[in-house]
Amino acid sequence: MRHLLVLPFAAIALAACAAPPGPGLHGSRAFALEPGASVELASGTTLRFDAAEDSRCPPGVACVWAGKLTCRFSLLRGGATLEAFALAPGDTGHATVLLDGARLALDESTLPPPATPGAIANHRVTVKLLPRPSP
Repeated sequence: MRHLLVLPFAAIALAACAAPPGPGLHGSRAFALEPGASVELASGTTLRFDAAEDSRCPPGVACVWAGKLTCRFSLLRGGATLEAFALAPGDTGHATVLLDGARLALDESTLPPPATPGAIANHRVTVKLLPRPSP
């Protein structure tokens, strides 16, 4: 009779092991994206790189203002946008409850340089998924 009591607990333990860990449980990850691309961050939750707005001063040009690179993203589930946000160099990132408090941030070491005059800008960026800070 005791062995029958163990079965439900064993089934729960196995199910917990089979479930994919949340983003905060297996460290940070990084994803290289260009505008229009997307990546699945967790089961059913997708990050889409919507657009880049780049007003940075091109090399060799005297500018009054240095400008700024802003990248716009959406978090989706089932094709529906649940959160829209922007990331820019120098920001601390975007924390979201959709990923159990994990934070999304730009990897500033991989940012493309400002485009030279007349050239097509490369806005491929790397986004880091950082686990929720420990309490």
